Amino acid sequence: MSLLFTRRKSVFIAGTAILGAVVVVLDLGVRLKVPFPPLGFMKVDVLGIPMMLSYFLFGFVSGFITSLVAWLSISSRDAFSGFMKFAAEFSTIVGVYIVLRARNPSNAWWKALAMVSGVLTRVVVMAIANIMLLPVFMPAFYATYDAVIVLVPLISLFNAIQGAVSVFGGFLFYEAVVIRLPSLKH
Repeated sequence: MSLLFTRRKSVFIAGTAILGAVVVVLDLGVRLKVPFPPLGFMKVDVLGIPMMLSYFLFGFVSGFITSLVAWLSISSRDAFSGFMKFAAEFSTIVGVYIVLRARNPSNAWWKALAMVSGVLTRVVVMAIANIMLLPVFMPAFYATYDAVIVLVPLISLFNAIQGAVSVFGGFLFYEAVVIRLPSLKH
């Protein structure tokens, strides 16, 4: 557990709340979404960056909370999309967490491995989630599991790109923040 969570709860609460608010603003206000050409209904966005930043700065619980905030924000328009975004971003956080928890990163190699682990975890979890849930919640478009399986390679490519944007963007912001505010580094 992050030292900020156990020793400085006010910093944890304020930081998580601010980054959760950033997620809502990016979702509802700022439309930084780029369509993924092979599947035009899927859009690469920057919502995952503040979620990853909250994890890097304040720990696993903060990353979970900001992911829940994204779920609630997106669910105001479409509950299924909100859940899928939560599953995607939180699985990315879990993938990064597994490597960083197992080995405290002392060099760039472990950090890079953690980022790759986050992206791969996201791709696997979302492939399984799409195969299981799309025929159930979107039968008009995906009537059978076979219809989804045909799209899994493209969906996986999208998730790899979106995961890389989230992880590398979050890490870059984290590095910039701790240079200016070294007291936030744990």
